[in-house]
Amino acid sequence: MSDSASPEGERKSASAREAHRTRKRVPRVLLSPFTNTTNPYIDLQKQLLREIGYDVRPLSLRYLLRGGFIDLFRRSTVLMLHWIELRAFIDKGRGVVPRPCGLPVVLLYCALMAFGRARVVCFVHDHAVHNARGAVRVLSVALMSLVRWLADIRIVHDPHYAGHFRARYLPHPLYWDVPGRAVPAAQGGTREPSFAILGTVEPYKGIAQVLAAWPAGHTLLIAGRGQAAYVDALHAIVRERNLSACVTLEARFLSDGEFDARISAADVLILPHVADSMLVSGAFFEAIGRVPVVIGRAIPFMRWAAEQFDNVLLFEHEAQLPEVVRFVTENWPRFSAVEAVAARRQQAIDMFGWEACRHRYRQCFDTLTQDPQALRTSPAVETRS
Repeated sequence: MSDSASPEGERKSASAREAHRTRKRVPRVLLSPFTNTTNPYIDLQKQLLREIGYDVRPLSLRYLLRGGFIDLFRRSTVLMLHWIELRAFIDKGRGVVPRPCGLPVVLLYCALMAFGRARVVCFVHDHAVHNARGAVRVLSVALMSLVRWLADIRIVHDPHYAGHFRARYLPHPLYWDVPGRAVPAAQGGTREPSFAILGTVEPYKGIAQVLAAWPAGHTLLIAGRGQAAYVDALHAIVRERNLSACVTLEARFLSDGEFDARISAADVLILPHVADSMLVSGAFFEAIGRVPVVIGRAIPFMRWAAEQFDNVLLFEHEAQLPEVVRFVTENWPRFSAVEAVAARRQQAIDMFGWEACRHRYRQCFDTLTQDPQALRTSPAVETRS
C-alpha cells in the first residue's frame, strides 16, 4: 500500500490541501463606509486595495449578518475605518446634533473592534465633526478618540500629525491620476487669473471670512452644496460689500463631472478651511498638479505643502488675502507658464500619484498582514505638537 493511501498519508494530504487553500486565500478588507456620495475618495481606496491584492467588502450589518461575521475573527482580515463617528451625528442646518439611532451603531462597531480578532486600521481625517459646537463637539472628539484608541494602526494623510496621533503617514491619492482617467494638458495664458472656492459651502470652510476681506475687481467663484442659512449669510456679505460684479455664488450640489469642469477652468483654488476642522482638504488633491496656483490658510498641512510646491501660497489671516491676490495677479505669467505647470504636475504625481500610492499602500498593508506588531501604534493618549 502506498503512503498516500494510508490513514496517515490521507491526513498529510488533507493538511497539505488546507495549507494550500490558506496560502491562496486572498486577504480581505472590510471597509466602512463602502460608498461616499460626497467625493470619489472611498472609490479610490477600494481600487487601490484591490490592485494590491485585497478582497474589499463592506463593513456593514447586512454583510455581517449574511455570513461575513466570521471575518471579524480571522487574523488575516483588516477592518478599515473612515469617518465612522459621522454615523452618530446629523446636521439639521441649524447645527450638528447627536443622532439617537447612530450612536449605538458606532458603539457596536467599537465592540466589534475590541472583541474581534481582525486587525483594525483607522484613517484619521478630522479633529472633530465639522461644524459641531460646544458639548456636541466634545462628544464627537471623545468618540473619535475611542475609535483611534481601539485601532491597531492609525493612518494620516498629513505627515505633521503622524506624531500627534501616533500614526503612520500614507499619501492621499490624487483624484486625477487614476487609471483610465485623462487630464487636460496644461495651458498657458497671460490673462488675469480667476479664483475659485469649490466643494461644500459650510462654516468650517471659513468662506464668510474670505468674502469679508475679498478685494473688489477680482473674479471669485464659490460653488458647491451649501447650508441655506450659511449661503444666505454669504449673499448678505456680497451685497453689503458690493461684490456682485466679481463674486459668483453657485450653492448647489455639483456632480463629479461638474466639479471636474470647474477645477479644470480654475486658475487659482482657495482652501480657507479653519485650523480645527480637517487635517487635509480633499480639494487640494483635485487641484495640485492641475491648477496653476493654490492658496490656503496656513494650517499644518498647507504649511508642509508650501514647502514642497512653489505654487502653494499661504495666508495666516484673511486680512492678508488682498496682498496674496495682488501677488498672484502680478506674477501670473510666471505661475501659468506651461513649463511650470507641467513640472508641478510631475512633482504632484511623484508625491501623490497612483503608482506612488500603490507602492506605499502595498508596503504598509503587506507588512500589517504578515507582521502586525511591526506597524502597531501605541493606544496611548496623543502627543501635542
